[in-house]
Amino acid sequence: MVEAAFVLPAVIFLLLLTIQLTQIQQARIMSEYAAFSAARAGIVHDGDPSRMQAAAEISILPTWGRADSWGHMVATLAKFRAEDVILRPFGLGQVRIYVHNPVAADFRAFGQHLNGQEIDFDDVRPAAAEATLLSLQVRYLYEMRVPFANKLIQTIWMASKAGLLRSWGGFDWTGPKLGPANGPDAVRISRAIAAARTVPDGTPEGIRLGGLVAAGAAGRDLPRGGAFLTMGMQ
Repeated sequence: MVEAAFVLPAVIFLLLLTIQLTQIQQARIMSEYAAFSAARAGIVHDGDPSRMQAAAEISILPTWGRADSWGHMVATLAKFRAEDVILRPFGLGQVRIYVHNPVAADFRAFGQHLNGQEIDFDDVRPAAAEATLLSLQVRYLYEMRVPFANKLIQTIWMASKAGLLRSWGGFDWTGPKLGPANGPDAVRISRAIAAARTVPDGTPEGIRLGGLVAAGAAGRDLPRGGAFLTMGMQ
């Protein structure tokens, strides 16, 4: 019983962590597939944003709920979009598409003879050939749902941003300590320090949910997040 008391928390933690990390990996793979689907819809339908959005949303549904039949897919998609309605006032969406190429200036430069509405796919100028490539980025606001593991994974990320992760110690993985095994609670202190973090000019930044929401809505750090794909327009 004593051995079980020592081992069970760590075993349960590892199981929960494995499940959550597997789901995160699934979400990453499906995000890449969503980028492919959005780009495919874009090159076929003249870069129509609504069609690209719909293609991306349908592609990530297996990470959000059941999608193993048409009935389940429709129900899951309805719930997915209902949650989007809640996020919309915050300037967010669960799946967001950013088109990096072509840009408006390309249509003015290479589509003058077409009233700036399109670009000839067979334009031999090198810059024009580049402009006919649809390059986009898909970002998925994935929610970790496994109890306990979600909070600890988030805290590990926050501790790494605050420069504290190397100081974590202790034998109990479910309750790490800061420094020695009898040190203070690493989770509580890491979250508090990360939340009080400031940017170089001294402005409080924090790594709270509100800060992450604001960063996501503003589209900050776009090159480092999401899945990218490039296809030639048809």
